[in-house]
Amino acid sequence: MQKSITPPRLTAETGLKRHSEKRTDANFIGAARANPDAKVLALFDLRVPIVSSADRGAGQLHWLSFHEVQAIAKPGEFVYLGEEQTGAPVFTCNFQPLQTMHATAALEEMKPLVDLRSLAMQGVLSEAELLIASQARALMAWHAVNRCCTRCGGQVRSHDGGWRRHCGACSLDVYPRMDPAVIMLVTRGDRCLLGHEHRFPEKLYSTLAGYVEPGDDIEHAVRREIKEETGIGVGQVRYVASQPWPFPHSLMIGCWGEALSEEISLDKTELADARWVTREEAASMLENRHPEGLEVPPPISIAHSLIKSFVDGALGS
Repeated sequence: MQKSITPPRLTAETGLKRHSEKRTDANFIGAARANPDAKVLALFDLRVPIVSSADRGAGQLHWLSFHEVQAIAKPGEFVYLGEEQTGAPVFTCNFQPLQTMHATAALEEMKPLVDLRSLAMQGVLSEAELLIASQARALMAWHAVNRCCTRCGGQVRSHDGGWRRHCGACSLDVYPRMDPAVIMLVTRGDRCLLGHEHRFPEKLYSTLAGYVEPGDDIEHAVRREIKEETGIGVGQVRYVASQPWPFPHSLMIGCWGEALSEEISLDKTELADARWVTREEAASMLENRHPEGLEVPPPISIAHSLIKSFVDGALGS
């Protein structure tokens, strides 16, 4: 009987009915925008407005009506995210800095404006609101870099409630992208392999990860990345769980792999360090009691879930 795997904290359950089958219906989108209960999450240069508690330990998304948004400035486009259980339609938009340069008073009222990664790491939002903010930021970041057609250079316009951009010159359609990436816990016996990237805080170690390249399947991507970064061969590979990771638009495919060797040959351009860690040592890192002060990523990440599943005995031998 397979032991249960610790699920990643950030899942795709926002509580919104996405109504993806209705996005092409202009009348449906128009009615949703005209609904007096419609609410908008307006991003400002992709930063998220929140309403903080007095001690800054918790927060909620700062929602606006369409009237309140348009009183600030005219955003480039509104994107339909879905419908709440109450029936209220939910949209998002993004203001570029030039659009709000004359709206200083409104900007002051919207503060604090927080980077999404900081919100995720701090854990101040509920999981449902964090996912809504993640979905909004990923979509608006995609819109921000798809202003012109990549085939002919013509102007592309938003359609389908913001889920498609269409070039009027050559008829190319482009859709929101997700970049698949593998993130893997590799084990050998009662030890797992963790790495320290150059961009990490000094004491942080995590599972290894890398993008799935053209021509890769998931298993090959796991074996290739581990071999390239540490020189370690991997045999058996098993899918564990996945997680949307909107920085800016990745899908993390969590896997377990069985190492065929132990000797590490580090690629210093990819990793600053890599080491084998026992279950007991990994448990001390999860609980912030490691004698060297070593840490793992916070519970929001699938890396944390993979390491915890190893500590709990659900992954590895």
